Amino acid sequence: MRILIVEDEPPVARYIERCCRNILKNKIKTIDICFTLQEASTAIQKKSFDLCLLDLNLKGASGYDLLRLSVSETFHTIIISAHTEQAVEAFQYGVLDFVPKPFEEEDLRSALKRYFDRIQKQKWEMKYLTARKGDSFVVYPVNHVLYFKAADVYVEAHLQDGKVELLNKTMDRLEQILPPSFFRIHRSYIVALSTIESYTHIEGGTCQVHLKGEIHLPLSRRRTKDLKERMELS
Repeated sequence: MRILIVEDEPPVARYIERCCRNILKNKIKTIDICFTLQEASTAIQKKSFDLCLLDLNLKGASGYDLLRLSVSETFHTIIISAHTEQAVEAFQYGVLDFVPKPFEEEDLRSALKRYFDRIQKQKWEMKYLTARKGDSFVVYPVNHVLYFKAADVYVEAHLQDGKVELLNKTMDRLEQILPPSFFRIHRSYIVALSTIESYTHIEGGTCQVHLKGEIHLPLSRRRTKDLKERMELS
């Protein structure tokens, strides 16, 4: 289990870490601690996490900025905050639980139990993506995407309405977190299986995937067999 702790007070962050290690023991694979939103945002882009333990007030910065970013990720979030009046709004972002400060180890134990109860009952899949627009984020459903295209160190999300959004993610990172309704047909393309109308071999031994709307994308030959199997199962 990979945990991210986002807390601006080092003694509190270390206390949360000790509690997690006491409660979870050998279930823990890694624990990362970030003291600022910028550190946490960078960590999320570089690594995969299963659970984020997040404070909502980080030296005057709002933890909601991180919630808006993390809505596109595959991890759950538990809020640990003294600002109990913000609990209702926090749950609107899909957080799993709210632990009010000050708290005891047993309070965190109860929240972690609810985490494990939830992941045993349902598979957690990414349902939303976020694109940065200046100083804010735009959130949109992942099922509105036709395909993703590599664009240098970024990824273009081509949407059903014709818009193109630029994501601050690599193709490899995106492939890890997308639901199984998407398939990587080429090192530079990931497509929604539901949009594929056909795929063909063309001259020179190369292959193409044909999407709805007369969109034609390259298909890696080594991925052709896997694509056929996935389409038969979908």
